[in-house]
Amino acid sequence: MPLVEQPVSLDPGGMDASRPSHPSQTALAATLRPRSIAVVGASPRSFAGQIVQRNCSDHRFEGLVVPVNGKYADVAGVPTVGSLSDLPTAPDAVVALVGTARVQAIAEEAAAIGAGAVIVPGGGFTDSGGAATDLGASLATLSDVTGISVVGPNCMGIVDLVTGAMPYIGTVPRDTRRGGVAAIAQSGAVIEALVSAGGRIPFSTLVSSGAEVVTTTADYLRFFAADPETTAVLVFIEGFADAQDVLAAAREVADAGKIVAACFVGRSAKARDGILAHSGKLAPSARVTAAALRQSGVVLAEDLDELITIGEILGTGRRVRGARTHIVTNSGGEANLLSDLAEDAALDLPDLTPTASAPLSEQWPAFHTANPLDPWGVDDYTAVYPAAIDSLAREGGDIVIVSQDQQATAGEYERQLGLDLAQYLADATRARDTVPVMLSPTSQDPDPRLSAFCRDNDIPLLRGARGALRALGSLAHRTPPEPVVTRAPARVAAITDAAELTEDVALEILGACGVQTPRQERVRTPDQAAATAAGFGGPVVIKAVADGLLHKSDLGLVVTDVVGQEAALGAARQVLDAASTAGLDVELLVVEQITGSLDVVVGYKRDPQFGPTTIVGLGGVWAELLDSVSAHVGALDLHAAHRLLGGSHVGRMMREARGGALDLEAVARALVAVSDLGLAHPEIVAIDINPIIVGRDRAVAVDAVIERVHAPDPESITHDSTIPAHAVNQGATP
Repeated sequence: MPLVEQPVSLDPGGMDASRPSHPSQTALAATLRPRSIAVVGASPRSFAGQIVQRNCSDHRFEGLVVPVNGKYADVAGVPTVGSLSDLPTAPDAVVALVGTARVQAIAEEAAAIGAGAVIVPGGGFTDSGGAATDLGASLATLSDVTGISVVGPNCMGIVDLVTGAMPYIGTVPRDTRRGGVAAIAQSGAVIEALVSAGGRIPFSTLVSSGAEVVTTTADYLRFFAADPETTAVLVFIEGFADAQDVLAAAREVADAGKIVAACFVGRSAKARDGILAHSGKLAPSARVTAAALRQSGVVLAEDLDELITIGEILGTGRRVRGARTHIVTNSGGEANLLSDLAEDAALDLPDLTPTASAPLSEQWPAFHTANPLDPWGVDDYTAVYPAAIDSLAREGGDIVIVSQDQQATAGEYERQLGLDLAQYLADATRARDTVPVMLSPTSQDPDPRLSAFCRDNDIPLLRGARGALRALGSLAHRTPPEPVVTRAPARVAAITDAAELTEDVALEILGACGVQTPRQERVRTPDQAAATAAGFGGPVVIKAVADGLLHKSDLGLVVTDVVGQEAALGAARQVLDAASTAGLDVELLVVEQITGSLDVVVGYKRDPQFGPTTIVGLGGVWAELLDSVSAHVGALDLHAAHRLLGGSHVGRMMREARGGALDLEAVARALVAVSDLGLAHPEIVAIDINPIIVGRDRAVAVDAVIERVHAPDPESITHDSTIPAHAVNQGATP
């Protein structure tokens, strides 16, 4: 099969070229840090009509808040104006508390007077029908023409703790506190949960982004990347207006030395349906989303509790630099529980060194020194706990956890114990890189005095053992953004438009791309199959072959371990009989039988949102049921392929196989080959090699499928008796 150098586009696909241009940083500053706010539709008769003024007052906003409503002389004592055009100067932000039919006119008036942003809340002020769709399109056009930023529609608004500006239609409690963590969520309820979290996370700014018809998660991420008031960002993602843009923006945050932590939804079919209904955005597969975000340096949280816990840790300004963890408890049972959960969270609990254990054993000979360390009952806690915590802090680990159940409803003695342990922890870790953590293994609210002490000393006060340890583990194993592969693919086969990409053709194409394949021959009759098998001179596999035929073994269309002419004749008849029973018109494929130690699946798909994606996992007939697959988004080179294998379950199996490691290099080359082939042929939407049979010195692809967007007309296909030469274009480019 001749090879040609194919011109390749590295455009990842999935990007919306019609999307309006991004708002400028000036417009975003007016959106997120407004100095003046106009509330159109403010009213003394409704909660939403007054809450912006109340929030701004409660949080000491020093800018101007003007209610705009010609029906009333004032709202909550503040004089109104009849329209935006009546304002002496343009406000930075306009909140449109009006029905859907009036939003566009308000936005146009805001743009005409020079406002920087318009915020379009939900909560009954916009709907989700055709009118809302039309509104989104017209707002996008307005922004593209005028440069005005638009938050929403269907959002809660903005909470800015830096300036006290609160163009937000829910209550912002007074204990919501200022700090360095920003938050972005398309869901208004999620932002409400963060705002109402009792000050657990110190925030710079929170954004309820809603439908994101103009200003997107990526735009907000870029603002926070450059924002000196923000040190970390939490994101809750339902869908992507532009997935590639979000990934690029997340990299910018990481490049600025800040951490992005994200919780995304859409793992279940129900959730994916809900995303489309709620936000109008299609959800990509959870596996692809997770891979893409991790490659961009994002820390993933499984649920909202874990995201909040990560926010608490990041809000202290401390960085978890590794997984070496030392734990002090007051219970042997809880020590064992935490050991189990730490292992689940991939936290390492190293044994104590003699430097730590010897002084404790000398002073208290009966003290069993271990990690976790349980000093309770060894001596009065005021004597033993300071020494124990200090010994662990001196071990040079990454995290020191003091675990003691802390509830606001506990007795005074127990609450004082918690305060004292927190003081010992603060003293022991002062001026050390080790991250101190106070952990209440149960999830109740702790004593407010303990909360205040931990805040003052930048100690994360975490509740719920599993979520806390998972959050710490996620931060401990965070990796910087992976390098983006920009290399042009190696030589790949040119494929004619008329090619019928049956299994044998797919294997021929992959073989030309450097993937090792078995000897094979396509035949029509059992007699031809028997003669071919005899010529191969060893065990063969007899298969049915036809365009679009998948899951052949499930239909009885594969016979293995066929040795000799008579066996081949019988196997071929058996396959043809099974095909006839299933109503299928097939030919036969005689394939050299390959043996090895492990079945691996290697695949490629062009994701509608994230673009080219390569996968690897456990293969064979159990591949779909086991579903043990890892993914890489974007082009691959050998280095990236080995990194993908290194983080996968199947890669570990190959490395640690009994008798010696299997041929990882060959599987890595196969991954690069399918990536190159897919990039060279934008019409290819999927490549599936299942399995590649891997041994210690080779990896051979024995079954493959290539899917294209434009399927050929079956009536235009003719079959060659051996290799279908019409599949290969001798030197043409796609």
